[in-house]
Amino acid sequence: MKQLFFKIAAFSIFSFLVMVSETPSYLKIIFISAMLFFFLPFGNDLFTKERMWRKFIAAVSGTVVFTVLILFVPVLLSGYLTNFNGFLGSGDPFGYSILVFSITLFYFLVYGLPASLLSDWLSARYPHRMAAAGFVHFGFGVLLIGELWVLPVISAIIFWMIDELLQRRTAKELVEI
Repeated sequence: MKQLFFKIAAFSIFSFLVMVSETPSYLKIIFISAMLFFFLPFGNDLFTKERMWRKFIAAVSGTVVFTVLILFVPVLLSGYLTNFNGFLGSGDPFGYSILVFSITLFYFLVYGLPASLLSDWLSARYPHRMAAAGFVHFGFGVLLIGELWVLPVISAIIFWMIDELLQRRTAKELVEI
């Protein structure tokens, strides 16, 4: 009962945040549908502590990698290495990076985490699990491509790569024990 209450509270908070945002309507529907994933009656083997912790670490790590790419790749390509403030134009690169990090983390946790869990559940049925998981991540990234160009696909691939690396590392640690 306590777990159901927590799920309903988390769903309500995230739904409220999505609904009051300036996000286009079709994205609001996608985000809320992704959050409904947690209410589906999957077995306890999908929501293990190890898997959820791995997914959370992948989301935070993916957010860091994506933020660094968004901030520094344009700087490197433009040649403004000596004048970072001039490149951003805002005069506050730290505030800009915090904003990018916060928005990206929100997307990774609200949309990427359920998509990745669904990917694990679907790909477990295929002999080439890693390729199937990558295809599912890529597909969920493509769903968001309209307003945001290719950034969702890039972030989905980053999430998938980090999750696969963490999964292999965890599997190797379990074999060693």
